[in-house]
Amino acid sequence: MKKQIISLFLLISSLFVQAQKTEFASYSYSNEVVAIDKKYANEEEIMLEKHIKNEFVAEPNNFYEILLVHEKKLINSDVAIERNNKVYLPFQLDDDLLVNKMRVLLKNGKIIELKESDIKEEIDEQTKQKYHYFAVNGLEKGAIIERIYQIKRFPDVTGNDYTMQSYFPILKTSVEVIFPSILVFSSASYNGFPEAEFKENSYPEKNSLYVEGRHIPAFPTNEKYSNPVKHIQRFAYKLNENKVTGVRNLFNHQDFSKNLFDSYNKALTKDEKKELERFLKGMQQPTNQRELIFAIENYIKKNIQYNKYFGANENLKDALKNKQANLFHLAKLYVQIFNHFNINHEIVLTTERFKKVFDPSFESEMNFQDLLFYFPSEDFYIEPAAFIYRAPLFDDQFAGNHGLFISSKEFGGIKASIAKVKTIEFPKNQQLQTMTIDVDFTEDITQPKMVSKIKFNGHEAINFQPYKDLLDPSDYNEWLEMIAKNYTHNSTVEHFEAENEGLEAVGKKQFALNITANVGDLVSKAGNNYVFKVGEVIGRQAELYEDKERVLPVELENPHAYDRTITIKLPEEYTVKNPEAFKMNFEIKQDGKLIGGFTSDYQLKGNQLIVENKEWYDFVEIPASMYPQFQKTINAAADFNKISIILEKK
Repeated sequence: MKKQIISLFLLISSLFVQAQKTEFASYSYSNEVVAIDKKYANEEEIMLEKHIKNEFVAEPNNFYEILLVHEKKLINSDVAIERNNKVYLPFQLDDDLLVNKMRVLLKNGKIIELKESDIKEEIDEQTKQKYHYFAVNGLEKGAIIERIYQIKRFPDVTGNDYTMQSYFPILKTSVEVIFPSILVFSSASYNGFPEAEFKENSYPEKNSLYVEGRHIPAFPTNEKYSNPVKHIQRFAYKLNENKVTGVRNLFNHQDFSKNLFDSYNKALTKDEKKELERFLKGMQQPTNQRELIFAIENYIKKNIQYNKYFGANENLKDALKNKQANLFHLAKLYVQIFNHFNINHEIVLTTERFKKVFDPSFESEMNFQDLLFYFPSEDFYIEPAAFIYRAPLFDDQFAGNHGLFISSKEFGGIKASIAKVKTIEFPKNQQLQTMTIDVDFTEDITQPKMVSKIKFNGHEAINFQPYKDLLDPSDYNEWLEMIAKNYTHNSTVEHFEAENEGLEAVGKKQFALNITANVGDLVSKAGNNYVFKVGEVIGRQAELYEDKERVLPVELENPHAYDRTITIKLPEEYTVKNPEAFKMNFEIKQDGKLIGGFTSDYQLKGNQLIVENKEWYDFVEIPASMYPQFQKTINAAADFNKISIILEKK
């Protein structure tokens, strides 16, 4: 695809015999006074103006893009002063930086121009990545920070977007995309941001897209169980047409899928075939297709390291010899092996739904951030680039999202690709977690013994299973004990062991944690009675006690459910004074259909109190109007965690 893009750029630049004049070479600060409505008086900071301009410049043998960003922000609180005393530069300090300037306008009219010497460097201790920032001194409430930067870069025409909303209000903002008149760009706006206007001949021999937004409200922050990326205001654009060639709808789904399909299925050279055959000799090859797919995934992930930035491979032979590959060569290896064993599969291109929105109605390469394989006959997926996942389990950020499914069909003996947008379904039978907890008071009412068996499934189990293969044994054992203590309120853990550990169990077996503990820490004396903090044995629970009105829809990472059974064995002379504390019932209903809830009840059998509760969320997204139901259900589990019972003599 990159070769095709470069060819397009060369064609465009060849049509120009002299360099075009850029339209904002002399762009400077704004002296416009922006009126601020009283309703913004309590905002921590306010973006007075934010303007983004992209110009695509054609000149002989060259085609490039200039990005300009201009921001003007009012500092309106001590919190904002602290937050803005470092203004990070969203670029590297190299030759492609054309303009980088910043100033502070104080309330008394004084203007502080920041200099190159005010740019400092810091290094992230974990990633070792360097960051540069303006060190802003002398900030005060009422000050205005204004900055402008321009960057010259490789033209991004396959699809790009900007977030047009932030955690503070934006009074005025605009985006302008300028391009030679032989080209046509298209755009899309989301979540209330205005649509762009096409302006013909807005500049000599150039057209543009222009959009302006005003009084954009602050986006809600810290709303748990939400997907801000999906609901924040955005603006997207791409190159859509080349008038010289007459080609329209550039970078569409069908063209991309055909190119990718052809590249992955291209016949191997003699050397590549030989190397692939050598590679497959070390792999187990079950006759059952489902098991064969599992074996292929496991074998590749154990022997070929995925490295997003690895560029040393020229072909598949190199990838197999180097034992590492970027996504292109890794996916090609999977495809060639699937073809070798005649395994019907589909390539699925998608995005992580909490990071990038897949928009079927705006076809661009922004929709293609990640890749899965789907097997129609088995109805499951493989995530090739994720080492810790094993089929049928894959990252839940891809599920519940759109994907471009690329399958094949033979026409006259020739394989051709067929692309269709569909929903990526969640893995089946991976949602239920179970807890069986027995607490025995019969030997010593002050030092009860607890035996728990906790089974984690699917996306819960992925938090545990891989570590068996990733940590050394002593570290793994310490880590397991830490997990066990979460379910004993840090009481004395006498014994713990795990079942179904390691990568090969991922997605196929439930991870089980068996715990034996003395939970005397959960017992206290109250007069002649004893109080037992029974709720603590299910572990810490999420809470949603805030009273703020909900703005965003609720969105979960995955549908999930918990079944918990607690059996409390009492001495013959004791009974539970308040068993009714366990009776709870909260429901989540949508259009009359029960889609989630928390229920708890108990029964007495001789000297045993048996408590059963179920918590389930059979959905991924519900509207904000249903948040109160969801909140009560989440808090029901948190409230259960706080239940104490009174043990009294009969």
